[in-house]
Amino acid sequence: MSDDLQRAAEMHFERGSQFDEAGARTRAIAEWQAALDCDPAHIAARFNLAIAYAEEGNLDQAIAELREVIRHDPFDLEARHELAALYWEAERESEAIDQLRQILNLAPGDADAAHQLAGIYLDQEMWDEAAGALEAGGFLEADADLWVELGNAYEQQRRTDDAILAYRCALAAQLDHPDALHALERLHVPVAESDDPG
Repeated sequence: MSDDLQRAAEMHFERGSQFDEAGARTRAIAEWQAALDCDPAHIAARFNLAIAYAEEGNLDQAIAELREVIRHDPFDLEARHELAALYWEAERESEAIDQLRQILNLAPGDADAAHQLAGIYLDQEMWDEAAGALEAGGFLEADADLWVELGNAYEQQRRTDDAILAYRCALAAQLDHPDALHALERLHVPVAESDDPG
C-alpha cells in the first residue's frame, strides 16, 4: 500500500472520529468507511464502525466488522469481548461461549471474560460449567451474585454440598454478601469450613 493511501486512510479515520465526537454519527460512519476503502486493514476504523453499527442496532454488520478486526489481529481482546457481547445480544449463545473461551485461552486471567462466560452458562442452566468459569475468573466482588445464583441452582438439584461450596465462594468474593450468609444459615452450616478434623 502506498504512503498516500495510508495518509488518506488516517485522515478519513481522524475526521470520522471528530464527526462522531460532534454527534454526527452518519458522517462518522461514512469517513470510517472511506478510511477502509483506502486501507482495508485499518483496525481502528473497522472497530469504530463496529461499535457505531452496534449502537444503531445493526448487529449483523457490527459482528461482521469485529470478525474482520479479529481476522487482522487475533490477539485483539477488546474486539473479542465486544464480539462476545454482540453474539449474546443477538441470541447466538454458542458463538458467544466460543468467543469467551477463546479469550480465556489467550488470556487465562481475564476475569471479565470468565464472569461473562459464567453468566451465560447460568442462563443456559449449565451449572458445573458456570462453576468452572467462576473459579477460572477468581473471586471478584462482581462474581458474588453469580456464586449465590449457582448455589441456589445446586440446592434446587439437591446438590447440597455443591451449594454450600458456591455460597462460601460468594463470601470469598464479598465477605458480607447477605444472600450467601442467609443461605448458609438456612442450611445450618458455618460460614467457613472447620479446620478441626475431630
